[in-house]
Amino acid sequence: MILLINKAKVSSLLRVAIGVDESEFNKFIEEAQKFDLKPLVCEEFFYDLLENKDTEPWKKLIDGGDYEFNSRTYYHEGISGVLSYFAYARFFLEGNNTSTSFGIVQKTTPHSTPVELAERKNTYYDKKKNANDLFEDVKKFIERNESDYPSWKCGSSCGGSEKSKFNSYVIK
Repeated sequence: MILLINKAKVSSLLRVAIGVDESEFNKFIEEAQKFDLKPLVCEEFFYDLLENKDTEPWKKLIDGGDYEFNSRTYYHEGISGVLSYFAYARFFLEGNNTSTSFGIVQKTTPHSTPVELAERKNTYYDKKKNANDLFEDVKKFIERNESDYPSWKCGSSCGGSEKSKFNSYVIK
């Protein structure tokens, strides 16, 4: 899958250690794109975003920044900011787990103590909420520039405007 951000982008907004392997971190970014961002937008818009990520006006949507609307200047973090928070949430919750031939383990040293699961979950939900809050500003930007993003309203689930016909629950 084409990634819209990288570890460096996430590190510019949130604390990610230099020693975290880039290819391992990319898995969290990919999951954030597939499982967090994609359900917020319609499928056609999602794939347009991936295919056109390096061209205007899509680049402005991804990178964020200032824009004018009704004689006022607004700001949005862009899709990159949203994805950074979603990816970081996933990384924070699962990042210290290591898969071994004996199962999933948490590495410890005499000089450190792993963050408790309850605290990791709290941070996970906080960062996901932050991402969703940032997405609201991005959504306003898209809707205020709808002519630049014709696939935004591509069907019944576009932009998260209509909910699916089934309920799902997250077990905490």
